[in-house]
Amino acid sequence: MKGLVRWSVASPVAANMLMALILIGGLMSVFHMRREMFPEFALDMISVVVPYPGASPEEVEEGICVKIEEQIKGVAGIKRVLSSAMEGAGTVQVELETGEDQQEVYNDIKNEIDRIITFPVEAEKPIITSVAVPRDAVYVMVYGNASERVLREMAERVREDLTALPDLSLVELVGARDYEISIEVSEESLRRYGLSFDQVASAVSRGSLDLPAGRIRSAQGEILIRAKGQRYTGEEFAGIPVVTLPDGALIRLGEIADVRDIFEEVDRYARFDGMPAVALHVMHTEAQDIIDVVDTVEEYVRRKSVELPEGVHIDTAFDTSVLVRDRLHLLVKNGLQGLVLVFLTLGLFLRWRLAFWVALGIPISFMGGLIILRGLDGTLNMISLFAFIMSLGIVVDDA
Repeated sequence: MKGLVRWSVASPVAANMLMALILIGGLMSVFHMRREMFPEFALDMISVVVPYPGASPEEVEEGICVKIEEQIKGVAGIKRVLSSAMEGAGTVQVELETGEDQQEVYNDIKNEIDRIITFPVEAEKPIITSVAVPRDAVYVMVYGNASERVLREMAERVREDLTALPDLSLVELVGARDYEISIEVSEESLRRYGLSFDQVASAVSRGSLDLPAGRIRSAQGEILIRAKGQRYTGEEFAGIPVVTLPDGALIRLGEIADVRDIFEEVDRYARFDGMPAVALHVMHTEAQDIIDVVDTVEEYVRRKSVELPEGVHIDTAFDTSVLVRDRLHLLVKNGLQGLVLVFLTLGLFLRWRLAFWVALGIPISFMGGLIILRGLDGTLNMISLFAFIMSLGIVVDDA
């Protein structure tokens, strides 16, 4: 009887302690759990891209796509192969069987493609990647009534600033054309100096190279020797020697050709707020919180906007964290409404003390769920938040 009495007295204390531990543990889990758009999952897809400049879709299909398909058809673990031939490039998407080791199949596919020796001479090296879900965070737009070169240079500085921030690591430049050096040689110049187009192209290739030149061994160690001759600007290319005349005069590329620093001629452009723009795609890693990343970017944009030259502006767009924030807000709002509704309803028809303890079961249930979710290395994302919102209705209805 004494033991029974002691148990009935100690029982509320143990229950209260357990409730306090669940509430404290749940609150700690909330503040330490990552927030992201969607949880990490594998697509079981491998992409193979082979650039083939200047080729038509028919040439790409015959010279690239068909050869890759025939070469990898014997690789184990492949479910389906989808090819796409377009002007200047061929793409092959390989879908894997469920449960296959993606890295192992990737290595097998890469080994098979490396064995292909019949690609067209003009085709570039195949680019083989495992398709991953992009972890979009926000876009930073650098825009204004300025030249394309000014906008791109400004966007590159912004990218360097963003990647230097402690909370950011993945920033890509999109919506901007790549730099290109244009070399145009007239037929008249070729005839004047007795040159062919191939001779000029060979001179350019030879004149822009970094070449290893061996090593020197000494008592202090080895010294690697390398001839650095790679050129990067139109002015540097213009100084390449092309031919030496009988009288000893040296003719350089800039004297027989029009050498210019321009942009690649592709149909790619971006506009924001009705003005030319360059976009920076900011992504987050699997270890970063999407809301923290976006807050860091927005703080940087506020500071940078007052430093830009006149006519150039900076702003954010396509903020995916808004969806996560809205769903978090919806969960908290519905939870508080359910808590108040249960408390008032039970308080009006039953005792207020009973209403308090029944209503308290709602936050305790969710805090316990958050502890388990964190223990399973879960995150607060669109799917888990939707599950919490659905279960909230069940908990409130049961209460």
